[in-house]
Amino acid sequence: KQMGLAVTLYLQDYDETYPMNRFADNLHPAGACTAPSPSAQPEDDLQGSTLNWKRAVLPYVKSIPVYQCPSNGYAWARGGFNSTAGDESNYLYPPAERLPNSYAFNGSFFHEAVPACWYGEPTVRARFSAEIDAASNLILILESRNSYPDLGSWLIPTRIGAGEDAGPFQSHNGGCNWLFADQHAKWLKLAATCTRQMWSDRFPDRANGCSQLGQMADEYR
Repeated sequence: KQMGLAVTLYLQDYDETYPMNRFADNLHPAGACTAPSPSAQPEDDLQGSTLNWKRAVLPYVKSIPVYQCPSNGYAWARGGFNSTAGDESNYLYPPAERLPNSYAFNGSFFHEAVPACWYGEPTVRARFSAEIDAASNLILILESRNSYPDLGSWLIPTRIGAGEDAGPFQSHNGGCNWLFADQHAKWLKLAATCTRQMWSDRFPDRANGCSQLGQMADEYR
């Protein structure tokens, strides 16, 4: 909920615009979709950027320990891209400013390339609160074991790494904690998120990870 409050304060300061999942920087210009098909995971050239949504809301959170779930055994593991452990941007920051894994945006809605890849827009962009029909039914932030700033439904059938049984979503007693766009948090089984289009609101979820629930890790069953 602290993370959700930080996003709410950001929305108030930026005219009801959510932070970008990843922002452009000097090495990563904002461009178009790079995914091979409209049914694939949305992709662009911002992977490894110096700035993502977690860093954008840090001034509102004011405490790096808030970014870590105490029960997440992967908080400082699975470094991405140019890599140190934890958040994929950490390689660009001194140790005291590095962020753990634990929380991620819902990439099926808030990934910056969703408008470009799935709605045919020319460039990546942030999402607006006015685009959301049912805030109480749309996942905003979820629990993550990955270094990516977002996880989408396309990761439902995957594992955290080769040879591991754990899935990408941090679980608690067979379910996960989810924060919704109206700021309420709820424990739900992973399969329950697929019953009412919680990943993409009124928009189609082009990756359709919910069709692969049969392949999800045993911890979510």
